[in-house]
This record gives sequence, C-alpha cells and structure tokens, in this order.
Amino acid sequence: MTLFDWKSELARKGHRVVLSGQPITMHCHHYNINLQKTLEDTLGDEGVQLLFDSVEQANYHGLKSLFSQYTQIKTLKSKLEMASILYQNSGFGVLHFHEIGPEGGKVYSPSSHHVTGWLAKHARRDTPGCHFARGWIAGALEAIFQYEPGHFVVDEQQCKMMRDEECLFTVNRRQR
Repeated sequence: MTLFDWKSELARKGHRVVLSGQPITMHCHHYNINLQKTLEDTLGDEGVQLLFDSVEQANYHGLKSLFSQYTQIKTLKSKLEMASILYQNSGFGVLHFHEIGPEGGKVYSPSSHHVTGWLAKHARRDTPGCHFARGWIAGALEAIFQYEPGHFVVDEQQCKMMRDEECLFTVNRRQR
C-alpha cells in the first residue's frame, strides 16, 4: 500500500505546482476574481459555463488520477475526505459534503478564497457567484462516483457573496 505524502504529491517542480504529477495553476484572488468578472461581463451565462466546465474537467481528471494511484482511498467517506482536504490545501476554502450519494446531495462552504476575493474587490453581489466551487464540486463527485464530466448539476442556493451565512450547493443528476 502506498502512503499518501503531501510533500511529494502537492509540490513545486521549478516554477510549476504539481498535484500527483498533474500540473495545476494557483493564483491570488486578484487574478481569479478578475478572470471571473471578465467572463461574466463579456460572455454572460456562456462565460459562467466556461468557468464551470473548465474547473469541472480539471478537477475530475486530477482526482481520477489520484484515486487510481492511491487505491487505499476507496470508501465514499475517504474519497470525500480527500476531496475536502485537497480543496482546503489548495487554498480554495472549506467544503463540507452532506448526505452525498450517487444521486447527489448537499455541500456547505463556510469559507472561500473566491468569496473573500470578490467581497474585497467588488462588494456584495445580488446573485450567487461561486462558479469555481460549483465546477470543482461537480468534478470531484464525478471522479468519486466514476461518472463522466457533465453528469452532475450543481446549483448554489445560498452564497456568502450575497452576504448569506454560508454557501450552500445542491447536487443533482443532470436530466437527459
């Protein structure tokens, strides 16, 4: 059994940050929030979908690779814990998976890098804005349940960018 070693799995190789051999990009809130605002302002819903799809795909492939490499991470509980730890260790914030199963469930976030950045730069929103987190959650759950990307729809019911107490996401299977 291979033990999971954060120092080697989430590391720098020269100027690159890699997670289990996969290059990842990490940026400050200035970059992330400006990217999101630009996508929303120029492309509207299409820009929001582009952000969601990109994060969903990247996280799906990253976690799928990680789970195939570390086969001891096999129970639903251990996979959800790894997803939560990875999200937090990547500096994105905190996710609490609740009543999650192959049909979906709920995810709560009391703390988010994107919320902090948005509120610092643009103040309160009138609509939910955690599109990165929605895509990340979808990709994580698709990797965990071995579904292809696009299987889950993730909606944000409450958002700290709107000054709600926490972000609340509902996850459901996409109706085909």
